[in-house]
Amino acid sequence: MKPYLVNQLLEWTDEGRVERVLWVHPAAEGLYSIDISSANALPIFRNAEFMEATEAAGGVLQVSTDPWFRVVDESSLPEKHRNVRDRAWATIRPLVLDQPAIFNADHRGKAIKLAIVELNANKPTLYRLLRRYWQRGLTPNALLPDYDKCGGGGREKATSGTKRGRPRLYGDSAGINVDEQTRGLFRRVATRYFAENSNLDFSGAYHALVRWHYSSSELDEHTGRQMIVPVEDRPTLAQFRYWFNKDNNIFQIERTRRTPRIYDKDMRALLGSSSSEVFGPGARFQIDATIADIYLVSRCDRNKIVGRPVLYVVIDVFSRMIVGLYIGFEGPSWVGAMMALANTASDKVEYCRQFGVEVIHADWPCQALPNVLLGDRGELSGKMVETLIQNLHVHVENAAPYRADWKGIVEQRFRLLPAEFKPYVPGYIQSDYRARGGEDYRLDATLDIDQFTRAIIACVLHHNNVHCYRQFHRDTDMIADSVKAIPIELWEWGIARRSGRLRSFPEETVKLSLLPSDEALVTASGIRYYDCLYSCQKALEEHWFDRARQQKGWKVRISYEPRCMDEIYIHDGAGRGQFLRCSLTELSAPYRGKTLWEIDQIRQGMRRQKAEHHSTETMSKINLIETFNAIVTEAAAMKAEAVPPAQSKRQRTAGIRSNRAEEKAANRNREAFRFIKEQPADGGKVLPFPGAVDDDYSLPEVTNSLRNHNKEPPDDR
Repeated sequence: MKPYLVNQLLEWTDEGRVERVLWVHPAAEGLYSIDISSANALPIFRNAEFMEATEAAGGVLQVSTDPWFRVVDESSLPEKHRNVRDRAWATIRPLVLDQPAIFNADHRGKAIKLAIVELNANKPTLYRLLRRYWQRGLTPNALLPDYDKCGGGGREKATSGTKRGRPRLYGDSAGINVDEQTRGLFRRVATRYFAENSNLDFSGAYHALVRWHYSSSELDEHTGRQMIVPVEDRPTLAQFRYWFNKDNNIFQIERTRRTPRIYDKDMRALLGSSSSEVFGPGARFQIDATIADIYLVSRCDRNKIVGRPVLYVVIDVFSRMIVGLYIGFEGPSWVGAMMALANTASDKVEYCRQFGVEVIHADWPCQALPNVLLGDRGELSGKMVETLIQNLHVHVENAAPYRADWKGIVEQRFRLLPAEFKPYVPGYIQSDYRARGGEDYRLDATLDIDQFTRAIIACVLHHNNVHCYRQFHRDTDMIADSVKAIPIELWEWGIARRSGRLRSFPEETVKLSLLPSDEALVTASGIRYYDCLYSCQKALEEHWFDRARQQKGWKVRISYEPRCMDEIYIHDGAGRGQFLRCSLTELSAPYRGKTLWEIDQIRQGMRRQKAEHHSTETMSKINLIETFNAIVTEAAAMKAEAVPPAQSKRQRTAGIRSNRAEEKAANRNREAFRFIKEQPADGGKVLPFPGAVDDDYSLPEVTNSLRNHNKEPPDDR
């Protein structure tokens, strides 16, 4: 039987049934599993012979998608839901921890009978909670209530003779049920009256419905006139509004009412010893970070010294296998720890290929999460780690202050890894650093972050596959099997003989559970978070932004990557481990490629500029008001000095058109364009030429010109 992991999903191809692995025998003699869909399922033991035969026949396949996994943000979980989950977990926790005995039917029956007496619980409830815990992922969040499935779930209720809904408090009529025929009338009124008449409001459309379909003509005894009287059994305005929103494309109707031009202009979208405590691989991981004693240079400019990188290491306590790694410039914080934890669940072949290192899966076969994670109080003590605990059921422990010995295994790796390349790498800090006459090793920096990562990966591969521990306390089984104290051999031996603690989760699910989360606001311009606007295909298809502009915005739960805010991830409303990827819109193009810290600095700068300009703007507005008052005062004084009008009020208003024409004519001379300035009257004098006859230089008369023209001889033509 090949090794299986707890929580792994197996599909039996002949029956189409999917089962979850609940427990794996330490000696690989079999496993317990349960059908994840059956309402009456119970754990079943599959021995190694059966599994091997089924595997050979291709009758069992591994399933990567878990339909029951829930990504739940602890801070956004309602208090009522948490109370239900915590009470249920406290009830079945002693039974869950009694494994593998609890998987045996005889032992389970006796244990449940004892729990009924001790906990004052009933048998069906205990079986229901155990089945839910086993089927839905072996995490406390599997016990969260399914309130999202309560009610009709979008199904329309059938009509009958009994009136549905809350009875009326006032009036004699009980009202009517809306059937398919009535809904047809609603649709015709919506498309014929309401959509085509932009001057008709919604109440007017309802009144038209009542007028034409729920009224009768009666004779008024007092006036003798025919009156239109609404019948008592008629739909209400609330019913008409409900089915209008349900049966019609309200956005298309609004587009028709306001014309496409107006609609597009005003209403469209704007778009988470030490070995004595463990039994096998994955029982406990340790994580720690350090600032490497080496200076690096920039990848873009080799003359720029960028400082010392941060090194995160995650190590399996049982085998001393380095299972996760992060090298970067993110200071010891949750972001760095998040990257290292995500690396533990990722494919190491693809990770090494990013840095030009080719390995095979057998060189670094680590792609799972532990049962217990031990770290520092800093990174693993905040609220962000709560999502990791509840979603992935990883028990987080924090070492006490100043007690690095509690994490001695991972602490020692920080001495072994650099010791491999320290003599060969320039820029490494020596013991005489900053001493008088000592060399400034920062100036010797040569490696960039990618080259340093390749060096660390080579050290990790050497440690995992070749390094042999001299002081490793092997137990009786290891001595009997002649297991060498090499991490890879300890890991493989533990998987084969001591498996059962490693947890398998999809890589994207792990990353999503590790990302910080918050709330974003859906607006007419997009999904707003930190002044950045995002959009996605689902939001466009469902008219989120149209609805936000026409009605009111609402909040959605998101996860985000603070190192690059180009994308955010909306949590699916059903909470089934799905999320929507949203990208920055063009309105937020200036924020593309920026970190959350950089965006916050830009926001603070804009607020600072606005505050500094506020006093200037206020002063200018005050002076503007004073200017207005002075102009009005001057005009009022001139009007008071004018001769009182002799015309009546009617005559004065009747002459506005002619007065306007006169004023326009008077302004034309002043408003006309002139490109040559007029010369002054005495500005030019005529100087006579010597011997010239005096002439007044006036233009000849027209008659003289005609007379001279007649004296000229005709041309040849």
